Amino acid sequence: MKRFLKWIGAAVPVLVIAIAAVFFFAPGVIVNLTQSLAASAAGLTAHTITIDGYEVNYLDGGDGPTLLMVHGMADDRHSFVGTAGELTGTYRVILPDLLGHGSNAPDSGLDYSIVGQRDFLARIAAALELDHFFLAGNSMGGHVSAAFTLENPNMVDRLVLVNAAGLVVDDTVVYGGFGDEIETEEQFDALMARVLYNPPSVPGPIKRHLIETTNSRVDFINGLAVAVREGPQHDLLDQISAIDTPTLVLWGEEDVVVPMGVAETYAECIPNARLVLLPEAGHSPQMEAPVRVASAIKAFLMSE
Repeated sequence: MKRFLKWIGAAVPVLVIAIAAVFFFAPGVIVNLTQSLAASAAGLTAHTITIDGYEVNYLDGGDGPTLLMVHGMADDRHSFVGTAGELTGTYRVILPDLLGHGSNAPDSGLDYSIVGQRDFLARIAAALELDHFFLAGNSMGGHVSAAFTLENPNMVDRLVLVNAAGLVVDDTVVYGGFGDEIETEEQFDALMARVLYNPPSVPGPIKRHLIETTNSRVDFINGLAVAVREGPQHDLLDQISAIDTPTLVLWGEEDVVVPMGVAETYAECIPNARLVLLPEAGHSPQMEAPVRVASAIKAFLMSE
């Protein structure tokens, strides 16, 4: 026993040093591990599937009717993990990476317009043998989900638009891209404040890792934004009245990215839509208010 305790006493400082080294010199390991643990806690497992030679990454878990949840631009499949964790007891939840996002490889030859992403979502559904499902999307993911529902109305049983882009109702430019590279931590904080009403405190090493990761994709994300702005179905304003699928327009009230007028227009123009507002939540409420988002979605999906 004494020998064991002595070994523990010697090992603990080494372990602490190792953890500190990872935290400061390899923060990406911490980020990836955190995401993996969060997905596992939500009842989700990672999968890949090859579609037309393109490897697609997605998370899948739970039992029940299928709910497909689609992230926004420059985001990835982990965006809805917190919300999914509240839903996998009732639904099979699938979280895919969109074209060029997350772990899906960027390729300059792909179509990153809304129609391109819409058709990519259709190929995912076909590959997973999904004939019909509930569909939810945030920001660009909501835009893509609305376009998908217009194109495939018989496949979508219910539609959830979470602070969705897709309507041009004033001079606000939603798909502006990232612009220049982030040079300071203050600029990173400002970017987070646009997406979240109450951004969490991020340790310096993790923040610097996220800045580096973001900067490595700035040109690509800016190109994605151009592809959406200049591509078909950039503005669905003249089409959404054709959506007869029951629709929940779920909106973080403090959104400074997509104007409230877009939420109101979706709710007014889609014949069978209802608007639910989430106070003290911003553009990505599924990330900062996952329980409230899940509760609203579950209530809607179970309603008559």
